Amino acid sequence: FAISVSSSSFYRYVLFTSFTLTTAITDWSSVLFSVIYTSFPTIVVGILDKDLSRTSLMEHPQLYGAGQRQESYNRKLFWVTMLDTLWQSIASFFVPLLAYWGSDVDGSSLGDLWTLAVVIMVNIHLAMDVIRWYWITHAAIWGSIIATFICVMIIDVLPFLPGYWAFFHIAKTALFWLCLLCIMIGALLPRFLVKVFVHYYKPTDIQIAREAEKFNTSRASQGAQIEMNEIFDPPRR
Repeated sequence: FAISVSSSSFYRYVLFTSFTLTTAITDWSSVLFSVIYTSFPTIVVGILDKDLSRTSLMEHPQLYGAGQRQESYNRKLFWVTMLDTLWQSIASFFVPLLAYWGSDVDGSSLGDLWTLAVVIMVNIHLAMDVIRWYWITHAAIWGSIIATFICVMIIDVLPFLPGYWAFFHIAKTALFWLCLLCIMIGALLPRFLVKVFVHYYKPTDIQIAREAEKFNTSRASQGAQIEMNEIFDPPRR
């Protein structure tokens, strides 16, 4: 997901600069983007996060029917995710472009802004999907954002690399931080609203059991059962 957003922004930059050979994002930032900025949080969440506990799954085997009904992954969800990715890349690219249109801010400064915006955006995007928070999850997600700021500043203080001192010139203005805020709101608000609507008005069995487990107010804890969809045998070939 993070690579898709950054790649879309890069291609739009190429189009708006008449296919110039220069890039707004430095080579070091491009390498660190996949190695440090976004990889560690994804690995930590992938290892530690889980929908439900073993006890809930054993008590309610109907929950396994979500996979048979393709609720977690299907063609519709795939295309919705692609549209969400496209929208986020548009927001991350055009907000700074319109904000600094006609100014004397160079490409390296905009590149730093795009790098920080995408890293913050994909980590908040990931945080919105986390079910179980641990201290290492907080450290990985929010620490990745802090590490990105530190790496961008270190890269920009090295005089032999392109974009020397670019971050410090653009970060001292209020417009820089306003752009970051507008990107986060514009890119993630549609996804947040959709998640709220789905969770509250069209919850799946897994979401219902998850809330029951989280707040310990399920009917199972009172000796009753949770009504769920039936388990259907998968079609045989």
